[in-house]
Amino acid sequence: EADAYAPGEAIATTARTGPRAFALRVRGDSMEPRFAEGCVIIVDPDREYRSGSFIVARLDDAHEATFKQLILDGGRRYLKPLNPRYPILEVDRPATIVGVVVRAEQDIE
Repeated sequence: EADAYAPGEAIATTARTGPRAFALRVRGDSMEPRFAEGCVIIVDPDREYRSGSFIVARLDDAHEATFKQLILDGGRRYLKPLNPRYPILEVDRPATIVGVVVRAEQDIE
């Protein structure tokens, strides 16, 4: 079984990032049309998030991370996909915000 968190290829970016920043390739269409499947997002764990930030989050009882828009409303947290075919998810269980998306690189092969 492959390690889902193992380092992969290096990606150059002009985004201003902290030393722990990393890149992920978007899988699925839940963030289309702004972030197409296959594009690469640059994620900075040291960037402060706020309501409306695009973030990578990990539900602590799952083995997979998700990329969504964070909505903070009245003490509640929601993960909002941009594609209207997917539901907004209330984060009602322990979750970790892995980092804030600081750039999307659409043309990386």
